[in-house]
Amino acid sequence: MYDLVLKGKFLKGRKLIDGSIGVLDGKISRISTGELKGEETVRIGRGKVILPGLIDVHVHLRDFRQRSKETIRTGTMSALHGGITAVFDMPNTDPPVLDSSTFRRREAAFSGRAYTDYALSFLLNGNCDEAKKAQADFYKIFMGASTGGIFSSDFESDYFCAPGIVSVHAEDAGLIQKKPERPPEAEITAIKRALKAAEKFRKPLNICHVSTGGGISSILRASLPWVSFEVTPHHLFLTKKDYERNPLLKVYPPLRAEEHRRALWENFSRIPIIASDHAPHTPEDKENGAAGIPGLETEVALLLDAVNRGMLELQDIVEKMHGNPVRIFGIRNKGLEAGKDADFTVVDLKKEWMVKPEEFYTKAKWSPWEGRKLRGKVVMTVLRGNVVMEEDEIIGNPQGGRVDAGKGRA
Repeated sequence: MYDLVLKGKFLKGRKLIDGSIGVLDGKISRISTGELKGEETVRIGRGKVILPGLIDVHVHLRDFRQRSKETIRTGTMSALHGGITAVFDMPNTDPPVLDSSTFRRREAAFSGRAYTDYALSFLLNGNCDEAKKAQADFYKIFMGASTGGIFSSDFESDYFCAPGIVSVHAEDAGLIQKKPERPPEAEITAIKRALKAAEKFRKPLNICHVSTGGGISSILRASLPWVSFEVTPHHLFLTKKDYERNPLLKVYPPLRAEEHRRALWENFSRIPIIASDHAPHTPEDKENGAAGIPGLETEVALLLDAVNRGMLELQDIVEKMHGNPVRIFGIRNKGLEAGKDADFTVVDLKKEWMVKPEEFYTKAKWSPWEGRKLRGKVVMTVLRGNVVMEEDEIIGNPQGGRVDAGKGRA
């Protein structure tokens, strides 16, 4: 007898099958095409699909001195609402996570406050000894300034000494100084430099928010098995013209011309990861030019809408927001198999709804997609066998824990 049985349609490979998932002590115990008996059975109705818990590897949860922008609590609630069961927290906070004592503070801040599971990061900038002490789940390097203003003065050295996988914001510092509008060449130049270093050191590297045709083609041409990259929904669905109409859409790297957006879609099947780069700010900060777009509560829905429009398949979402993040970041306790955490994202592919940011859990009560009708919605989120979000309502207290993602081992 299982604690919980989820009964309904789920993806096995690229096929939708009817079956049951038995959960025991918060772990997947059995996946079956037959009937399973549980203390509690949740029947997932027609038109709905059970996906493995989706993971967002690029999230700015702010907190610390920036609680007016977002807190760990509000940010992880918004993640659950959007169907995300684990988030990767970025370290360009205030204060930034540049030493082991701030890392411990960050760890303590998450404890008892996070509604999702989480991975913790450390910001590299000539501080290798501290990085080794911290034992983070992943490491971040900025090649050029972004929110917080800190960037690496020696990318090669910081990357070489990183104790684990590095996520890099690739925009060239020199070009940003000369051209503050951050043209495509700022990204392409930095990506090429990062790839050269990756070829030399053969260490795991994840290139964040790739936004240019030249950037994506350089990565694909290099074809280094230890290099992955991510693309955001805002770079897939918006362009520079949207920013010209709405200056709130300022983001780093910037929204690009249509040719770059088209290049991302032309290579969509080869993009390993989709991540939101959720970056909330207060309305005042946005009006004063802060860069960043909130995305945790719209990213999955935008992709489901694209499935309905024939632009991608449901399996693409699972691959780019579950399977590949688990593999690339070495997350040992996640996956759709027996013994892994019973995390699920249940979606209704046919449900039509309108984006109303005032109803979101994030403190950033705005969205580029405000007023847009989307087809496809997350209707339930399950974390370690507990239903923690259903029909837009967060259920229960924070249950999030730190993922088992290597604890700093390369």
